[in-house]
Amino acid sequence: MSKWQSTLVIILILVGSIVGAKVLLIPKKVVVNVQQGRTKGDPNARVKIVEFVDFQCPACAHGITLLKSYFAEHPNDIYLQVRYFPLTNMHQHAMISALYSECASRQGKFWELDDQMIPQQSQWAQLINPEPVFQAMAQQVGMDVNQLNTCLASDDARKVINDEKSLGQTLGINETPTYFINNKMVVGTKSLTEELKNYFPDIK
Repeated sequence: MSKWQSTLVIILILVGSIVGAKVLLIPKKVVVNVQQGRTKGDPNARVKIVEFVDFQCPACAHGITLLKSYFAEHPNDIYLQVRYFPLTNMHQHAMISALYSECASRQGKFWELDDQMIPQQSQWAQLINPEPVFQAMAQQVGMDVNQLNTCLASDDARKVINDEKSLGQTLGINETPTYFINNKMVVGTKSLTEELKNYFPDIK
């Protein structure tokens, strides 16, 4: 190989390395699925939030409560989607609570069950078996119990949850709650509040 050919090879390797590095640095985006049953608000709202949660995570419960209040104050400016990220190695009821939530979403009752489940998290999180409590909540919000139990027993609901957690891991998530606010990753409720102040200065 001649000297100029060697130089050309080195240049090509360097260019390839630079291009590869730039590709790796491109921010990963989260697609908001407007057809999903775990969304609320105007899909054209100026602030789109994708929330990855574990329903047994106390910080997640706090974040869900905060977002509920922010949404009430700015209903036309926020579009919210919830996705699953159960920390099964930390929370024994992370998967079953996600399953009930997913099955509720298939009956159009996700937010109604959420309003029951989150305020009572500290109670059911301590139970050996929280399912009787979840079943009672499901009936309270008007879910079809037979349909619910069929969903809970299916592999499909569990697959949706695992797939969303896998997606979160590819996006760099390793703790909850994690949010994507207009595609910017924000971790934790304090960071959530600080980021949303950029859009809504009235948030305290």
